[in-house]
Amino acid sequence: MRRRVVVAHLLLVAAVLVLLEVPLALTFARREREALADDVGRDAASLAALTEEVLENPAEHDVSALAGRFRGAGDGSTVAVVDADGRPIDPSVAPARLAGPLHAALDRARAGVPSAGRVGHRAYAAEPVGTGGEVHGAVLVVHTGAATERRIHQLWLALAVIALAALGVAWALGDRLARWAIGPLRDLDERAAALGRGDLGARADEGTGPREVVELARTFNDMAGRLEELVGAQRRFIGDASHQLRSPLAALRLRLDALDTDDPETAQADVDAAVAETVRLSRLVDGLLALARAEGSRPDRHPADVVEVVAARRAAWSAYADEHGVDLRAEVPDHPVMASLVEGHLEQILDNLVDNAIEATPAGRAVTLAVRVGSPCVEVSVVDEGPGMSPQAMSRAFDRFWQGDRGERSGSGLGLPIAAQLARAGGGSLRLRTAPGGGVDALISLASA
Repeated sequence: MRRRVVVAHLLLVAAVLVLLEVPLALTFARREREALADDVGRDAASLAALTEEVLENPAEHDVSALAGRFRGAGDGSTVAVVDADGRPIDPSVAPARLAGPLHAALDRARAGVPSAGRVGHRAYAAEPVGTGGEVHGAVLVVHTGAATERRIHQLWLALAVIALAALGVAWALGDRLARWAIGPLRDLDERAAALGRGDLGARADEGTGPREVVELARTFNDMAGRLEELVGAQRRFIGDASHQLRSPLAALRLRLDALDTDDPETAQADVDAAVAETVRLSRLVDGLLALARAEGSRPDRHPADVVEVVAARRAAWSAYADEHGVDLRAEVPDHPVMASLVEGHLEQILDNLVDNAIEATPAGRAVTLAVRVGSPCVEVSVVDEGPGMSPQAMSRAFDRFWQGDRGERSGSGLGLPIAAQLARAGGGSLRLRTAPGGGVDALISLASA
């Protein structure tokens, strides 16, 4: 492809050179030859006027020197001066070796008809000699045009050199342009081949090439990143599922193997334990599937009122909070606060965080939902008044299956990782920090709409 681009560039430059140089050279040649013809005509007219004086007073003029002057001016030109009968007035100006067209022109001049023209590269002019309508002779001046043809040839040579130089520069520039335009495409092809071989970290260079190629490289990198994320999520899902399901399945199998049908009381305890393990398995599978869906998706976002969502979740969790003796509060502006949200994601995040906050808050204390409008983003806080978390625990809170010190509470350890992934999928973030009262402040940052 690079060769085709260079050849096309050279052909374009060559066409421009032909359109410019050929007319220039032809015009120059025509003007040079017209100038030569004018010079020959002036010389013939001057020589005819002087010859009239020579014929009137032959003793006072040197015809040979006079003819030589015009012959020398013509760069190897031929000069012929004859009387009315066609005889040379001097041997030095005899027309003995004239070609047929030149003889005919000289005869027409003796008949009183001037003429001019070209024979090959030679230009000639014939003028009658005489005054008052009486012809006493004729003159013929022939210039070879060697100097004119040399100038024309030199111009053609100069234009050819210029054309070759221009084509050389065009080749160099075209090759560089082709490398600049096609090099990134070749690199992109290599990266795509590497991605096809399983190298999920292959990325194209977005810093070089035309704007369209840069956009293509950016799209490719986005696709490669998306593919890497999807494959990574699948691998993590398989690894997490196989690791976390192994223990409950083993425990369930042991319970079922140890089931004693002859002892109803023991059998019922084993059945209850097996059911508990089944519930745990179901919770793990649900959490893993939710996490896989969150990691493997980049859903569309739409403007939504954060205040409305927070108010709806407070109303939904109020009864549960009352059962635990926790006051569920909301501190929100009295006007809509718009953010760019994925439908249903903020609700799931708040459900997870509110559930954790109510569980961690002692009876008689409060959990506060707050909405704050920042310059680049909208912040939603879920603040509990529980015992809080250590910095080490906060740093591991988003690790999968990490449960920390939960006391009597059981869980899968997937709630916060799912919430964090949902926040990232919506273009936001989730982080934990220590609340002013010592509890935990779960801060959700959302993109403003």
